[in-house]
Amino acid sequence: MSFVIKTARTVRNNWKKSAFLTVVVAWSGSYTKNYFDTQSLMRIYCERAALYGQQTIPVTVNSRRITVILNPNANKRKAETEFEKYCAPLLHLAGINVEIVKTNSEGHARSLMESLNGAEAIVVAGGDGTLSEVVTGLLRRTNENANALVPIGVLPLGKNNTVGKSLFPGETKLEKVTSLANATMAVIEEISKQIDVMRIEILNNEDKKPVYAISDIKWGAYRDAEVKKDHYWVFGKLRKYATYIFNGFKSSLSWNCQAHLLYSPPCSGCSNCYKMQNVQPKSKWFQSYIKEDQDTLKYKQINNPHCNQMVERDITTSDFTLLTSNIISNKITDVSKLNIFIGPEKIEYFNFIRQGWKTERGECREFKEAIEARTLEIQPQIKPEKESWFSIDNEEYEVKPVKITLLPKLLKMYCKKDTL
Repeated sequence: MSFVIKTARTVRNNWKKSAFLTVVVAWSGSYTKNYFDTQSLMRIYCERAALYGQQTIPVTVNSRRITVILNPNANKRKAETEFEKYCAPLLHLAGINVEIVKTNSEGHARSLMESLNGAEAIVVAGGDGTLSEVVTGLLRRTNENANALVPIGVLPLGKNNTVGKSLFPGETKLEKVTSLANATMAVIEEISKQIDVMRIEILNNEDKKPVYAISDIKWGAYRDAEVKKDHYWVFGKLRKYATYIFNGFKSSLSWNCQAHLLYSPPCSGCSNCYKMQNVQPKSKWFQSYIKEDQDTLKYKQINNPHCNQMVERDITTSDFTLLTSNIISNKITDVSKLNIFIGPEKIEYFNFIRQGWKTERGECREFKEAIEARTLEIQPQIKPEKESWFSIDNEEYEVKPVKITLLPKLLKMYCKKDTL
């Protein structure tokens, strides 16, 4: 009893040191537990990967070869370390011939795709920006020829991982390791599905090459607030909530997005869709003689009179969001479509904060209207002196008149079995 009393008196007289020691002990315990949990988890995945590496192949068959496009600057320069700890060991244990190419500047991944040859698959180790550059470079080089495209894998190693988190979700540290291991195993096990792609062209500018995206396009006040998150780094993990508090009253945000829309309804596939997807010129003379697949022949024989119908309307909103079916649902859907969400014309300060926080928690914001489309033209009506920006797959682009064409199920992407 005297020991307990003496200990209590010591703690009371030295409460600052005791509190500090308690915090250190708690953090050490949590760190140690997470370390052993991670090691145990990686051991399980390594054993799974090793089973593929132990399989025999004929001497006349070369080992599988993939190219990893690694952005070492992604996620505050943590991407390379995490790739080497959680992804590279699995690929090597599976007996895959891995070529790692590191990007060194913005646009480098796009240019790499123009000269890349011989890879059976491309794995993007980075965030949305790196993935967008790889997809754009690959589709520009192949002129959207599905027969010339190789499967793409994504390792969610960046700060923004819209597609990666959709395919391999994970928030806590252990869950992130699990998502990286699952993404790597999807490449090893060659589990894949077809995903939609958006072709984005600047209107009245034939010399400008198209940009390709696979997740979303954002425009408006919420988009402008999202890109300012890092300005509030002093708040740590709460900075994503602080950005809505401090920007909810700023006039610099795009509160008044006015545009003329021209769009066509979704279509499951017809002769008109076939023509829309094949407006790109043939890059090689012999491509004109390549035999068409059964799906192409089937679509060419279907006539859908509603596919050509165009709808015009004007909008004024503070929140414009366009999502592909890749993000709306992980499951393969029969009809690919562009999902357009138009928010209210005006937003009160506290409602702006509340809706922004819902977004950060993974919930859907309130929208005034939803539109489904196959093609979409956006004619923005903005003042010349005011800067305004789109976010296309979380990359900034100046707001200009654009045409967005959906290319259904064009790319093959590695995924988990439960998303098929």
